This record gives sequence, structure tokens and C-alpha cells, in this order.
Amino acid sequence: MDGLENKIIEFIQNREKNNESTAPRHIHIRFGIEIKEIEEILKRLSTRDKISKSYDRQYQEDRYFPVKTVKE
Repeated sequence: MDGLENKIIEFIQNREKNNESTAPRHIHIRFGIEIKEIEEILKRLSTRDKISKSYDRQYQEDRYFPVKTVKE
């Protein structure tokens, strides 16, 4: 993973700590990255099981969360 992906994962994790999900627009606002590039990064992270995605009907957009790991 590159540095930008790590920063995005950290951003998503920090928002989740505040009980907030993350939409591509949040990442765009925070980092100034084009939405298309953000969506590509989020897709890669999702396929690597670093984040999960759900659709928010109220805002009509995809939202992202960190993948929870099971601790024994």
C-alpha cells in the first residue's frame, strides 16, 4: 500500500471512532483528491478487505467503514 492509501484508511478509522461513516466526498474535502481517483483507491482497499462498503439511502451514496477484526 502506498502512503495515500494508508492516510485514507487512517481517516476512515478516525471517523469511525466518532461513529461516522466516510463517503468519497469526505475524502475529497479532506485531501483535495478527484472523486474518480478516490473511488479507485476505495475499490482497491475494499478488495483487499481493509474497508467495507454500504449504501446510504438517505444520502444516496456509498459509505465506507474499516473492516473489524475479531480479537480473542
